[in-house]
Amino acid sequence: MREKAAPLPDDIGNYKITRLLGSGATSNVYLGVDKDSLKLVAIKKIRPECSIGIQHKMFAVEASLCGKLKHPNIVSIVEAQTGDPDNAYIVMEYIEGESLENYAMPDKLLPVETVLDIVRQAAEALSYAFQMGVIHRDVKPANIILREDGLVKLSDFGCALLFDSDTTQIAGAGSLSFMSPEQITGIALNHQSDIYSMGAVLYRLLTGHNTFNAADNYAAINQIINHPHIPIETRRAELPRELCRIVDHALQKNLDDRYPDWKEFLSDLYAVSGIIRDENPVESQTKFELMSHCVFFKDFLTVEIWEVLHASLWRTFTHNEQLIREGEHGFSFFIILEGSVVITKKQRMLNMVQAGDCVGENACLYKGNPIRGATVTAQGNVTALEISKDRLDAFSKDVCIRMDRAFLRSLNEKLSVSNSRVLQLMGI
Repeated sequence: MREKAAPLPDDIGNYKITRLLGSGATSNVYLGVDKDSLKLVAIKKIRPECSIGIQHKMFAVEASLCGKLKHPNIVSIVEAQTGDPDNAYIVMEYIEGESLENYAMPDKLLPVETVLDIVRQAAEALSYAFQMGVIHRDVKPANIILREDGLVKLSDFGCALLFDSDTTQIAGAGSLSFMSPEQITGIALNHQSDIYSMGAVLYRLLTGHNTFNAADNYAAINQIINHPHIPIETRRAELPRELCRIVDHALQKNLDDRYPDWKEFLSDLYAVSGIIRDENPVESQTKFELMSHCVFFKDFLTVEIWEVLHASLWRTFTHNEQLIREGEHGFSFFIILEGSVVITKKQRMLNMVQAGDCVGENACLYKGNPIRGATVTAQGNVTALEISKDRLDAFSKDVCIRMDRAFLRSLNEKLSVSNSRVLQLMGI
C-alpha cells in the first residue's frame, strides 16, 4: 500500500507555506512567503525522525553559516532555527533554476563554453568560502543550481568543514563519485580537496561520466585512491588539449601535483575560455540523427549514441582517399555512416563495405602494436566515425556490450559473404 504524503504545513515560523519544492532523505524543502516582506524563500525543514545523529549535525553545520557567507554565487541563508530539534528549519533565498544534475548525462551535455562559465562561477564561490574558513566537502552537480539568466548558485553546505568553529565536524561526509582521495582516507583536508571535487564536476559536465568506471563503492574507492582517472580526451575527442590539462591538473591524487590554490585554477579556466569554439547545436543534432539511422547503432540507446559521438572523431573522405593503409601501425577503427569503402590487399580487392558496417576493428581487438593487413579506400564521398582503442576502452559498460554485439554481427555478415564467394568459386 502506498504511503500517504505528509500534509503541507500552513506556516513555518513567519513564513506562509505555498508548496513543496523537493524532498530528500532527511528533510523537505518548501516554497514560502515572508509574511512581512512578501518575499519568496526556500525553507528546509528537517524530518522529526532525522532530528538526532549525523543528519541533525549536518543540519546544524549548515545552519551555523547563517549570515556568514555572502557571495553572489552562494545560496544565502537568511534565518536558521535549531533550538528545538523537532522543529528545526533553515530559511534560504529562493533560486528559480535547475540543478546541474540535469546536465550530467552524455545526451544532456551543455556547450563547453557554458560549462566553463558555470565552473568558473562555482570556483569563485568556493574560493570565497575558503577565505571565510569554510571547505564545502560535497561539491557535485546536484549542489550547483543554474538560473535561466546563467547565474550559478552553490548550495548545501551541510557537509562543510568549518575552521575556528565550535560546531561538531562530521567525518566521512561527501558524495563518493566527487570525493578527493584524501577525503576518502580521512586525512586532514584543505581547499585542495574542493579543487579536486570541482575537477570531478568539470569532468562529469564535459563527458556525462564519472572519472572512473566502477561496479560498486568498493571498486570506486580503490579507483579514486590507487588508480589514475580515465583520461578525459578518451571520452570527449574534440576537447582542446589545454582544457584536458586543466582537468588532469585538478584531479591529481598527490597534493603537490594538484592546483595549489583557487587563483591558479581560475586563471587557467579564464585562459582556456578564449580558445573554446563550440560546435553548432544543430550540427551536433544532425550528426546524432545520422548515427541513430545507421544500422551499426540499431541496438544502442539514445544516451549511448551520444556517448559514442562525444568520444569519436567525425571524419569525411573524398573519392580514392585512404582511411587505412596496409602495412602501417593502427590503433583505431572506422564506422561507415555514409558512402562505401573498398578493402584491398596487395592491390587485389577483397571486399566492399557499405554504410552501417565497420572496418579496421582488428586493431582494437588485439593487444600489442598491430599492423594493418589491408588498405581501405573511399569510393566516392564517405562520412565515418573514427574510434581509437583507448577511447573504446573508456566507454561505459553498457556501450562496450553494445559495441561487442555490433562487432559480432558485422563479423558474422562478413563471414557469410566470404562463404558465399567460396561456394561460387567452387561452382556450388
